[in-house]
Amino acid sequence: MMFKSSIVAAAMVCLSAMTAQAHVGLSTPCGRYQPAAGCPAPPPGQSIDYNINSPIGTHDSIDQPICKHTVPYTKRTVYKAGDTIHTAYSVGASHGGGHCQWALSYDNGKTWVVLKTLIRDCLKGVTSGQAYSVPVTIPKNAPSGKVTFMWLWNNAIGNRELYSNCADLEIKGADGGSISGLKPLIANYGAGSLLIPEFPNPTDNDEHAAFGKREAITVHVKGSGKSTTKPKTTKPKTTKPKTTKPKTTKTK
Repeated sequence: MMFKSSIVAAAMVCLSAMTAQAHVGLSTPCGRYQPAAGCPAPPPGQSIDYNINSPIGTHDSIDQPICKHTVPYTKRTVYKAGDTIHTAYSVGASHGGGHCQWALSYDNGKTWVVLKTLIRDCLKGVTSGQAYSVPVTIPKNAPSGKVTFMWLWNNAIGNRELYSNCADLEIKGADGGSISGLKPLIANYGAGSLLIPEFPNPTDNDEHAAFGKREAITVHVKGSGKSTTKPKTTKPKTTKPKTTKPKTTKTK
C-alpha cells in the first residue's frame, strides 16, 4: 500500500509540474502564488498555484478574475520610481505569440494605468522552456505606495484566451501625485468582451486598432502629508548698534 501511495504521489507531482509548464505565466516579479523557487509563500488561507500558467478565461467564459488571484502577497518587491522591471516568464506553449500589456494599480485592481504594450510580437517564436524577458519601466513620477503590477496576454493561435498574472510591489517615489496613461484592453474574456480572432499570418485581423482606442486615465495618489524636503533655515541677521562719540567744543 505504501508503494502504491508513493507512486500516486510521484505521479501527482509530475502532473503538477507538467500543468505549470503549459501555456505561460509571470515568474519575475513573482506572480501571485507562483510555485517557482524564491517566490514568497502564499498569504494565509491561500495555496501555491501549480496551474499558474493557465488562462483566466476565453471569449466564451470567465473562469478566474483578473490577476487570477485577488489576495495580495504579504511580502512585496520594492522598486524605485524610474526603475526598469526585467519581467520574466515560465513558458510552456507560446501559441504563436500575441498581444501583451503591462499595467499598474494603486487601488488593488480597481483602476489600471498601462505602462507598456507589445502588439503581435510578445512571446513570438519562444519555445517551451526558453528564457523570455521584457523590460518594463516604472514612470519617474510614479508616487510612492503599495501597487499591483499586472501582465495580460492575448495569444495569437489556439483557443481565444486571456492570460493574466499579478505581482505585488512597493514603489518608492514621490510623496503623492499622479500618473497618466491608458486603460488596458480586456479582450477574449467572456462573451461581452472584444473578440480577437486567431492571427497566425501577418495579414490576419488581429484587432490591433482597438489598442489605439483605449481610454485615457489619470490616477491620483494621496500623499502622506509629510514633506520630503527639509525646510531651509535662515539665521536672523544681527546688527551691532552704532555708537557715536559726543562732540567736544573748544572754548576760546
